[in-house]
Order: sequence, then structure tokens, then C-alpha cells
Amino acid sequence: MSETAQHETKGQDTSLNAINALSVLDLGALSFVQLKRLEKILQQACDDVAGESERRTREDHSGDTVKVASPNL
Repeated sequence: MSETAQHETKGQDTSLNAINALSVLDLGALSFVQLKRLEKILQQACDDVAGESERRTREDHSGDTVKVASPNL
């Protein structure tokens, strides 16, 4: 297990707070300006997540995938 990627946790997953807040958000109650602000910040967050995922894919090959030599080779 020494090759497993380890990421520091601080007791509470703050991403869950954001996910929960978005899941209960009433879009119909927002004004047009609020919707546009939300759209802008969500697009930025999506871009940031995609960039971080790409960076980790390039740098971290230990992730969740386990490669085992095939006994047939």
C-alpha cells in the first residue's frame, strides 16, 4: 500500500458542503443576476476541477488503479 496516493484530510470534506448546498438550491428563487453569477462561478469551478484532474493524471500514476503482472505472459 505504500504506493497508494495519500491526500491530507482535515476531518471534514468541505466539498460535500458545496455539493449539498447546490443540491438544495432553488434556481427558480434566484434573480437573473444571481443566476448569471452562479453560472460564472460554476463554470470556473468546472474548469478548475478539469485542470486539477488533468494535472493529477499526468503526475500521479499510483491512483486507484492497480497494475498486476499477468501470469499468462
